[in-house]
Amino acid sequence: MAFAFRRLASKRALLATTAGVSTLAVSSLYLSNSNTKIQNESNLPALIESRPTPPKRDELLKKLESTPNYDVLIIGGGAAGAGAAVDAATRGLNVALVERNDFASGTSSKSTKMAHGGVRYLEKAFWQLSKAQLDLVIEALDERANMLKTAPHLATVLPILIPVYKYWQVPYFYVGTKMYDLFAGSQNLRSAYLLGPSGTAAACPQLETSGLKAGLVYHDGSFNDSRFNSALAVTAIENGATVLNYVEVTQLLKNDQDKVVGAIAKDRETGKEYKINATSIINATGPYSDVILEMDKDPKGLPPAVPKPPKMVVPSAGVHIVLPEYYCPKDLGILDAQTSDGRVMFFLPWQGKVLAGTTDVPLEKIPENPTPTEADIQDILKELQHYIKFPVRREDVLSAWSGIRPLVRDPRNIKDGEENVGGTQNLVRNHLIFTSPTGLTTIAGGKWTTYREMAEETVNEVVKVHKFPVGKSITKKIVLAGGENFESTLAPRLQQKYQVPTQLAEHLAANYGTRAPLVLELYKKDKLNQLPVALAADSVSANYDHFEHPFSVAELKYAIDYEYVRTPVDFLARRTRLAFLDSKAAVDSVEGVVKVLGDEFNWSAEKRKQEIESATEFIKTFN
Repeated sequence: MAFAFRRLASKRALLATTAGVSTLAVSSLYLSNSNTKIQNESNLPALIESRPTPPKRDELLKKLESTPNYDVLIIGGGAAGAGAAVDAATRGLNVALVERNDFASGTSSKSTKMAHGGVRYLEKAFWQLSKAQLDLVIEALDERANMLKTAPHLATVLPILIPVYKYWQVPYFYVGTKMYDLFAGSQNLRSAYLLGPSGTAAACPQLETSGLKAGLVYHDGSFNDSRFNSALAVTAIENGATVLNYVEVTQLLKNDQDKVVGAIAKDRETGKEYKINATSIINATGPYSDVILEMDKDPKGLPPAVPKPPKMVVPSAGVHIVLPEYYCPKDLGILDAQTSDGRVMFFLPWQGKVLAGTTDVPLEKIPENPTPTEADIQDILKELQHYIKFPVRREDVLSAWSGIRPLVRDPRNIKDGEENVGGTQNLVRNHLIFTSPTGLTTIAGGKWTTYREMAEETVNEVVKVHKFPVGKSITKKIVLAGGENFESTLAPRLQQKYQVPTQLAEHLAANYGTRAPLVLELYKKDKLNQLPVALAADSVSANYDHFEHPFSVAELKYAIDYEYVRTPVDFLARRTRLAFLDSKAAVDSVEGVVKVLGDEFNWSAEKRKQEIESATEFIKTFN
């Protein structure tokens, strides 16, 4: 409540005074008068208030150009590629990774944000007597624990409620959730439990209670996917890897024996081409794996003149929407275990909002920028209305997006000319790793939760094929950037030291972990850094809505210096999640972000205009 009054006071001051006084009013928004002291602070790890900035992009490009030969070149900077870069680099291999767009710019930023074993796969495993489905569940449950351990600031335990409206389903779901715990073994997070109708209604006041028989609560993990991906990229760089976004492979290099020995890559910012020599190459391009495989088949390593339909990837669109926080309890998700078409659907608290999804719509081709249809959005809203007692309104949708699910089949078993047909529901979301006769290793499929094991197995394959003299993976012990010495009192300690309110401290602790003080050092350095990013633009007049989200100019400057932000969308959609949380607020922030980026990178007026237009156009697809 105090925070709301401070925001209102700031609003009045901003609207009544000049720009100079406005800056002081905005900074006062984030002041806190708390005098509470944490006892035994000497026993806590010290706050990291400074650390060397990582290599600049220009330095990494020079390294890419000057390195005679890399042990491993990874194409693709999503979860699998960035995970492989961490694994290979921490084994002592010389690694380069190039991503044609930004890290997590595709599928890896558009997941359901769950670190989970997959309750529906467990159900299928029993009904279909499928060992493959069961193996996937057990593997994912083990890796779920690893995500929580290696990135404790980005992945947390989330209780999930299954409302039950038929008596016979109570023992069915109870046994199912207990089996889920059982297969997790020592990695089980917390035990599932049963609630009666009144207990279920108390835990989830939004729930429709007519006919409610019980509620089953089990536990999975919730995480921030694109920030997790960024942490992987930064961790790989800090372990010696050359990792670059906006560098696109245009040709694979081959020797006289038709073996891949490198690639030609183009810096999309300058147009300059780089020849990258590498002993091994990993294709980790997710939905675009078939494009690299077509280049691999070409004698000159070039892509086909006319794009071909995918063979290995079975594309499917998964749509999610974001709703206001009152659609779900703050710390409890809801699982719709029986939708009208047999899928499961989640309604989860995430980043202060409610995430709902996902659909499963087969596609004939992979769009460059998949967008949700109105039918997809209505499908999710209709399913949610079955459980929510008040009206579920279309106008409450704050953001909606579509991602390509990474379902695959083995291309070695597909004949030339054979069409990619069939639905997706019966495909196991396991990963596929193979090395072609040219020496190209491809990793595809899988799910976010198993990214680490996928990366380990991929590097194992490369080590075996190319006989690198290195040891086993150590990534189960590697804590990612921001997770080092993380502990649960970080947010209040940030409040005390930097005199910032709860919302800002909790946001930074949960997204940057022990590197949050680096953001706050920038924050306190300059009053202008305390502005919401939308207000960084000279032409933007302040209004109350600009204070709804805690994304400041300081956070943007940190993302430029430490996380390789190059465009407005990098920051608004991936380093922060504003485009995913509130697309209108993200559009309103574009000009401010471009102002800061343009000043940092010396953009021309024309370049700034182009960036504003392209970012606005992209973010509007989230409406």
